[in-house]
Amino acid sequence: MTSPHINKTLSILTDDVDCARRLNARNVSVLDTGADRGRGVFAARDFLPGEVVIIGLLDRLERIRTTNSIQLNWDVHALFEKPAVIVNHSCDPNLAIVSNRFGAYDFIAIQEIYSDVEVTWDYATSEFECIGISVCLCSAANCRGAAGGFSKLPPDHPMVLSRFYAPYLEETLNNFRGK
Repeated sequence: MTSPHINKTLSILTDDVDCARRLNARNVSVLDTGADRGRGVFAARDFLPGEVVIIGLLDRLERIRTTNSIQLNWDVHALFEKPAVIVNHSCDPNLAIVSNRFGAYDFIAIQEIYSDVEVTWDYATSEFECIGISVCLCSAANCRGAAGGFSKLPPDHPMVLSRFYAPYLEETLNNFRGK
């Protein structure tokens, strides 16, 4: 009997959109936050730093930026499928974004996340200028008052230093550094 070829560079779970949706359904739940933020996304299990919490999937591309779109490139904005489109902003997030094979972003844990804890990401790590959050409701000790966008983050911001931001923003950082 011959062994099947296994490509170790690809995750079996993320090769298929339906598998990604099933993984998302197992990993998180959409619930009412009980606050001014409406719905939020909550961990359905514990996560360690580096684990993929949500696999981002594109719903549709948008011609212009909207309050719910996520910026993928300078002139490319997209609506993601649920649950990713519902993840709330925090100035002190427990998730970061990384590009994925579906042309979207995966949301990975950047700290331990326990079951039933709301998962959040910093919108400024994908948006050059953020219009979706004019007044921030995250209540984090380091709250900036508004998401503001990548252009407003200082170069020593933890998400900038750790390079947890959309790849197209690297050009902005290089221009800022004078490269």
